[in-house]
Amino acid sequence: MWQSDQARVRTRNYPFWEFGNGTFSDMVRRRGTTPMMQCFKMFSRGGAILTALTLAVAAPGLSSGATAWRLVWSDEFDRPDGSSPDTNKWAFDLGGGGWGNNEWQFYTSRTNNARIEGGCLIIEARQENWQGSNYTSARLKTQGKASWLYGRFEARIQIPRGQGIWPAFWMLGTNITSVGWPSCGEIDVMENIGREPNIVHGTVHGPGYSGGGGISGAYTLPGGVAFADDFHVFAVEWTTNRIEWFVDGQRYFTVTPTNLPSGAPWVFDRPQFLLLNVAVGGNWPGYPDGTTMFPQRMRVDYVRVFARTNLPPCPGNLLSNGGFETGALAPWTAYGAGFNTLVASTNSVPVRTGARAFKVFGQFNGQENYSGAFQDVPASAGQRFTARGWACTPSGDAIAGANSAWLEVSFRDGGGTMLRLFRSDTVRSNSPAGVWLPLVVTNEFDPVTHQFLGTVSGLEAPPGTSFVRVQMVFRQPGLAAGAVVFDDLELGSAGAPVAGVPVSAVLDGNQVALGFETFLGPMYQVQTTTNLVLPDWVSLTNVPGSGLRQTVRVGVESFARFFRAVRLCE
Repeated sequence: MWQSDQARVRTRNYPFWEFGNGTFSDMVRRRGTTPMMQCFKMFSRGGAILTALTLAVAAPGLSSGATAWRLVWSDEFDRPDGSSPDTNKWAFDLGGGGWGNNEWQFYTSRTNNARIEGGCLIIEARQENWQGSNYTSARLKTQGKASWLYGRFEARIQIPRGQGIWPAFWMLGTNITSVGWPSCGEIDVMENIGREPNIVHGTVHGPGYSGGGGISGAYTLPGGVAFADDFHVFAVEWTTNRIEWFVDGQRYFTVTPTNLPSGAPWVFDRPQFLLLNVAVGGNWPGYPDGTTMFPQRMRVDYVRVFARTNLPPCPGNLLSNGGFETGALAPWTAYGAGFNTLVASTNSVPVRTGARAFKVFGQFNGQENYSGAFQDVPASAGQRFTARGWACTPSGDAIAGANSAWLEVSFRDGGGTMLRLFRSDTVRSNSPAGVWLPLVVTNEFDPVTHQFLGTVSGLEAPPGTSFVRVQMVFRQPGLAAGAVVFDDLELGSAGAPVAGVPVSAVLDGNQVALGFETFLGPMYQVQTTTNLVLPDWVSLTNVPGSGLRQTVRVGVESFARFFRAVRLCE
């Protein structure tokens, strides 16, 4: 909210558990090499239902260096109805005076204005006389309770409606008490003003870009639907030198230091705390009128904070240094002019994960030229592969003119002759700048004429194949400028590789509750088989990763059956 410039699981360290009549008896059995997956066996013995945990073994795969979000703080607002918000997590701002924006409300800590109801936090703006003001509301903050430097900050909210009503989910630097605003920095995750019922705004404020000069983006719900009609998930992902805004999982706005006014400092490298409030009136939203109904309530289903963390490795990535995190290009081989292909860090280029990525741009020789890097992996006829990666054209150095870039896979014989050729979609000058674009290699081209042949689901090596080449390509047909950055490249064996997930089990009547932690983003499955020697795993259910612990219940059978939870490595 911009301010005016004026102012129940038991854990055992055993790889094999057995349940008998609902109690634990410990049986220790170790198998093979590094355990990658845990699976549960359910069977009947002498009329008693038993469940056992054992470890299935999978050959370790190469890590892709992938990262994801892990939940580190949350409030699910599951306190009794009518109670105040958890004082271990939230404090209140109190008072009136306009709050630097000529607002009309007086903020209180009363349950009239802030309370738990139906598993949600209710922030209620009321029309009533209180302490010299005609309106009351509430403003909650985690200041002095919790703060974070970088992460994903997410809330599921149903906003209020009406002219002059101003709900917000936002952040301020913890150093506000020493350096003041806007030097502390402000990140507005979501703001809405009542006269724009289908629009929300995401904004940053800092020295030289504050108040009405904040750097802002807007998201509009399609079809003219009002945000107040339902809950929506509002989030920012804040990493080094980059902040991205999302509504219901859709990214709509990105800010990096290149977006700041000339000479303005990037102040988003220090911890910030969270705020939730509903203001009444102000310079930006205007003021209530005869159409505004009171009370108005903002309902917050949850607030969650995630930290970026390394995922356990997925098997199957055949590329080395696919994320360029070694700081060197090897074993990739660069081609082009030399000066225009480099491994760069977050100090100079957008990076999708980790601290480094590969940057490439044209040779500027006035002729059509190609630049990039490639890596060769042994292959043989009949092998099937998948290939993917990510590319971004930087906001401050966006690809221009007829320049283009793509990810390419070719199968070659022992002499290097190209036998089959596949490419991803192409990054062009009309591609969105500052946005990481997924590149999946599914388009086949004639290896001689380079004419498009069609789309495939897997990349199959033809007869005569000796190796497969994965290549990043930048094409510059003239002198147009701009660059493309590649990151997180993967070459995998065709199919759906999986990564094992540690699982706990609790016997509950004729069911077993399988519990496992998830990361935000990846998809998980609970799978079953009746034979661990020659397992034919069958999926029982898909579980979207939420960053929270998930529980799946499976029924007890009268015959032996094994279960496991896995993360899909797509």
